[in-house]
Amino acid sequence: LDTLTLSFALERMREWLGPDDPIVRSLLAKDSPDMLAARLVNGSQLADPKLRQRLWDGGAAALEAAHDPMIEFARSVDAPARAVRKRYEDEVEAPVDAAAEKIARARFRVYGTSVPPDATFTLRLNVGTVQGWKEDGHEVEPFTRLARLFERATGQEPFRIPDSWLRVQGALDRETRFDLSTSNDIVGGNSGSPLIDTGGRLVGLMFDGNIHSIAGSFWFDPELNRAVAVDPAIMFEALRKVYQADGLLAELGRR
Repeated sequence: LDTLTLSFALERMREWLGPDDPIVRSLLAKDSPDMLAARLVNGSQLADPKLRQRLWDGGAAALEAAHDPMIEFARSVDAPARAVRKRYEDEVEAPVDAAAEKIARARFRVYGTSVPPDATFTLRLNVGTVQGWKEDGHEVEPFTRLARLFERATGQEPFRIPDSWLRVQGALDRETRFDLSTSNDIVGGNSGSPLIDTGGRLVGLMFDGNIHSIAGSFWFDPELNRAVAVDPAIMFEALRKVYQADGLLAELGRR
């Protein structure tokens, strides 16, 4: 996977910058993206945690003295990558941010408080209810339960269950609620936001949305768009039986 990911990135670099770009020629030379990626990944020793610890302890001097091919590669792309990033920040992000601020001010003058503010790190409250949705004619329930985790397990990523969970699976309550979906209108960046009920109690932590919410930055369909939160029930079940985090449970008043 590491080789494939790096090869793909090198291929895109050559495609976007062109084969005659000095950076491309310097990095690839006569290698193909596949060849360079394989040589870097196979030749690197950074998978060894002891080596990483030595580099961490040694600081910048240890990194400068290291001859690992992956470190040398990172060192060779660092300066041009920073230059490209700086240019992008100055010529793209800065003008876009400035224009967005002007547009937001203009919208506020026209619409006032009749529309919600952009989720630009400002306090934003949104009202919704726990709801499922209909997918291809089938009702999707608003709650998932722990049992489904084990039903879908294959032993291989991304459906491999950690050993720490497998060791205690017999003690786990498989009816424990895991996730829940709501009709709240959220966007990317809301992950970790608290889900509060009408009594002011924390009943979930937002972390995602269903497939229909991807377009939520532009359009909200009340029949399909759903936010997804993790249920506190699975947090407590895991803290108690998987991680034996009794101290943390005591702090939370959940011995």
